[in-house]
Amino acid sequence: MTNLLSLSDLRTQFSTDRGRVKAVDGLDLTVREGETVGLVGESGSGKSVTALSTMGLVDDPGEIVSGSVELESAHLADEFRAQYDNPEFVDGDIIDLVQAPEEALRTVRGSEIGMIFQDPMTSLNPSLTVGEQVAESLRLHQYGGRRKDSWFNALRELLPRISRDIDDEIVERTIEVLESVGIPEPGARVDEYPHEFSGGMRQRVLIAIALACQPRMLVADEPTTALDVTIQAQILDLIDGLQEELGMSVLMITHDLGVVAETCDRVAVMYAGEIVEEGPVEEIFHNPSHPYTYTLLESLPSEEKERLTPIEGNVPDLIDMPDGCHFAPRCPWAQPECTAGEIPYKQHGPTGTEHRAKCVLDDFDTDEYGTEYIGEKSTSEPSDEPLLEVDGLQKYYQQGEGLLDRFVGTERQSVKAVDGIDFTVFEGETLGLVGESGCGKSTAGRSLLHLTPPTDGRVVFAGTDLSDLDSDELRKTRRDMQMIFQDPLSSLDPRMTVGQTIREPLKVHDLPASTPGVRGEVDVDISGIDPDRVTVSVSDEIDAIVGSSDGVATAHVDVAVTGTEVDVSIEERLRVDVEVEREGETVTAIDVSVTAGESDRERQRRRVNQLLDAVGLEVGQYDRYPHELSGGQRQRVGIARALAVDPDFIVADEPVSALDVSVQAQILNLLEDLQERFGLTYLFIAHDLSVVRHISDRIAVMYLGEIVEVAQTDALFDDPQHPYTQALLSAIPEPDPSASTDDRIILEGDVPSPINPPSGCHFRTRCPQVIPPEDLDIEQAAYREVMDLRQRIERETLDVATARDEATKGSHAEATQVSADGGAPDQSAVVEELRESHLSHTLSPNLTDVVDRALGFVVDDDWDRASEVLRDQFESVCERDSPELGTGEHPAACHLLNN
Repeated sequence: MTNLLSLSDLRTQFSTDRGRVKAVDGLDLTVREGETVGLVGESGSGKSVTALSTMGLVDDPGEIVSGSVELESAHLADEFRAQYDNPEFVDGDIIDLVQAPEEALRTVRGSEIGMIFQDPMTSLNPSLTVGEQVAESLRLHQYGGRRKDSWFNALRELLPRISRDIDDEIVERTIEVLESVGIPEPGARVDEYPHEFSGGMRQRVLIAIALACQPRMLVADEPTTALDVTIQAQILDLIDGLQEELGMSVLMITHDLGVVAETCDRVAVMYAGEIVEEGPVEEIFHNPSHPYTYTLLESLPSEEKERLTPIEGNVPDLIDMPDGCHFAPRCPWAQPECTAGEIPYKQHGPTGTEHRAKCVLDDFDTDEYGTEYIGEKSTSEPSDEPLLEVDGLQKYYQQGEGLLDRFVGTERQSVKAVDGIDFTVFEGETLGLVGESGCGKSTAGRSLLHLTPPTDGRVVFAGTDLSDLDSDELRKTRRDMQMIFQDPLSSLDPRMTVGQTIREPLKVHDLPASTPGVRGEVDVDISGIDPDRVTVSVSDEIDAIVGSSDGVATAHVDVAVTGTEVDVSIEERLRVDVEVEREGETVTAIDVSVTAGESDRERQRRRVNQLLDAVGLEVGQYDRYPHELSGGQRQRVGIARALAVDPDFIVADEPVSALDVSVQAQILNLLEDLQERFGLTYLFIAHDLSVVRHISDRIAVMYLGEIVEVAQTDALFDDPQHPYTQALLSAIPEPDPSASTDDRIILEGDVPSPINPPSGCHFRTRCPQVIPPEDLDIEQAAYREVMDLRQRIERETLDVATARDEATKGSHAEATQVSADGGAPDQSAVVEELRESHLSHTLSPNLTDVVDRALGFVVDDDWDRASEVLRDQFESVCERDSPELGTGEHPAACHLLNN
């Protein structure tokens, strides 16, 4: 198999005030024709910089200082030889993209190598339509529109977009490209803007731009990171299908090992700018030969693990990296020779298998790894006492509230973010709340805390209805109800240090404060002196710093005497005063006093230090700002802030969604430890179902503002009842290349708008098991297609113009009697084109007649009549009646269960 792309000894560095950042440091990687190579590693490993270096998109202060990026392309090599006089960057059919000038790189980008960028919203131009952005690539590479870089030509590039004078052939090709990536009704949506598309649709547009000119190579940089598992499954299925159809190669950059296992042929594991292991996907997952690869896989949550094993520490600073293995400071099997010099690659696996790892060890003993985490998971069961009861909770947001809207009397539409949910959270329990983005999870969490006042419904916390409380009483109650927000960087004030951030709620609530009736005790360990000569007194108020259990606050003090030296240390962050009596050089008596501190300021500082210890942060980070911390450290600060007021209940809103798997494992273990230590109750909001499965006792599944299923975690995963839950669970990527995905359910479309949710069951617009009328003889798949067609007609989004054009040039157009107005097809031809383009399954003759009659009304622009015809024949119980969630241990709101 021929190498299509080869990266050799690639080194990319960035100049900073602190020194040179070696983002890519001697990387070797090849991608062969037709294969998918996964590039994985933690954030900061250099994956995205590798992609940008490949495309020649590294800007100042970055530069590629050495190495090569070679692309095999015979026709481009010939084109460059004709364009340039003896180009040094061309050798036979090989083009060195590092040495190529910018104008040559512009030819390569899009035509030979396409790239899907990480964030679709920031990667798309909000001021240009989707069609114009796809057409730009076509115009540059296939329709002779490429011009030299200049301000004049930049204006010329914009003028066709402003006037919309785009060649008909480019428009037609643009629509074909959008259709190929699954954009519904592309002819009608080609003039829409990115903000009018959902997240999944925007990602499809980026794929369309990357593949518009059918490149031989696709670089996909985290193409599914910000997507739900259902949309992720759609995108991965789309890329896989397009790769097979176009025969292209793919470099898949991701930190999701499940995605790699399902999509890649080979895997390269990257750490601190280097490839530390590379091999076939089965070898990497089943026989990891580098300690980093093994520990990365061990960080993943799975059904078998009760306790996760995180990688200690963080990716190192890439400035002035020491010699040897960069992973050595974090490696459980590090040897002295690991830091002695350059580490060579060693071959592993069966004979003939290309599996290399950059490690001095031939193998390492994994039996002892993670044993310190075994058995530490809490075995305590949640109580039967409800701590939080939610009844009919609603949160509607009003639209059209501007001054002009009120003046002209515009009818305001409600965004039904949360539309009447009921659930209970028991003391000591973790209830997982899952669902796709836009289903109302985060709004529900904020509403039940009254951070945003609910529109309707009751929230009863510890027997108190929060709606009955005034602002002062609610403020006091929030001491017991806290929230961990999703994005730690945006939820932390960049102007406040770590200490100030955690101390703020202490000041607001006049804390720390001692609880009346709590008794202070001390656990003393004495060495080097007669214990009778040591007196230790402890204040009852130390519980304000260390907390209490069963009415007792305990301090742990060590007193050690060595010769004339006296060392007194305390495990907790408490104030210790020591008086020592001596006779000559001999210590005769020691008096130790343990208190919470003399002033409120001192007590608050000690409480903050105690919280930093509790969440695994260094006390030395007290005066740092958020931008000086890693993502995992910032999330720990958010957790410490939530714990500062000693709450009973915490809403954790996507607390690990933005973190690498290694840091994610640390945070999940921390949350479990804190729950056991402080008796916490969690509402854990997430869309990562493997994480939810690991941490939750029960799970509630939410869709478009409603809860559709609730069950114990094991019961939900073993026997999901609702079709939406079944689709969610089937879409979870399995970090095992041998796992079968044949039964995966790929949901079509996105979550509907909460402004006008579907009648009846909200999920029926996407449900693969929607119930046909009892007297209708039709297959399920065919009925689903008819329902999709109905929805497009009801939304008036069928592209009749394109269907009319296709009917005109179609093979059946010649046999159709045309009118005298220029050869337009008659209605039946357009109807047939619409039906064939939207229905792939065969219907019975009478049902086909019904569909054709409705489409005839569509062609005549009578959309209401068309909808009525289809509704009379195909209306489902799923759209007439709203299913009830019901009660019991495993309720689900679905009409299938009633049948």
